[in-house]
Formats: sequence, C-alpha cells, structure tokens
Amino acid sequence: MPWNRRFIGGTLVAAAPVIAELIAAPGRSEAFVDSFFEETGIGVDWELTAQVWRVAGRAFQGYAERRGKHRDRGARRILADFLIGAHAFTNRFRLLTLDDGLYRAAFPTLSIETF
Repeated sequence: MPWNRRFIGGTLVAAAPVIAELIAAPGRSEAFVDSFFEETGIGVDWELTAQVWRVAGRAFQGYAERRGKHRDRGARRILADFLIGAHAFTNRFRLLTLDDGLYRAAFPTLSIETF
C-alpha cells in the first residue's frame, strides 16, 4: 500500500526534513527521536518527490525575492522550511505549525493549523 494511503484521516505525518531538524537539536539523540515517533504514532514520509523539490525551490525563490524587495532584516529561512511546506502542499495535507506567516506567504492555498 502506498505511504499516502496509510496517512489519511487525521494521522500526523512528518516530512523527512523535520526528522533531520529534530535529530540536530542539541541534547537530542536519534534514538530519542525515533522512540518519540514510534510511541506517538506519528508517521514519517522519507520520500520527497521531484514535485516537492520543485515546489520548494519555487517557493524559496519567491521568499528570496520578497525579502529583497522589502529589505527584510528578520530571521532568514532555510530551504528545509520550504521542503516541509511543499511536502504538505503537494500531498494536500494540512500543515501544523507555529509559524503560519511564513507558510501563508509561500503557499497561499495551503491548509494551515496553528496552536
């Protein structure tokens, strides 16, 4: 069964870049992150399609252009942010985030949940 058929109906799914960012956090081990995902039942999509990479590239390009036009001096974003958004967008997932401003600007039609 394809992975996207398993992750429907409200199941949380994390794109692979989320896992890399969690492992990279100070004080966290790979075993801790793996255990967390297993215990919580959050799925991981390890495969990013060509479409996800292309959508992320275009979204990042748009971000860079907006940042340049407005001479934004705020925190710079990294490509992983756009891969996460593109993963949700191309798979028609809702994105759960604390940073809805970034994703609303980059993916205007993406369904976003905040808490």
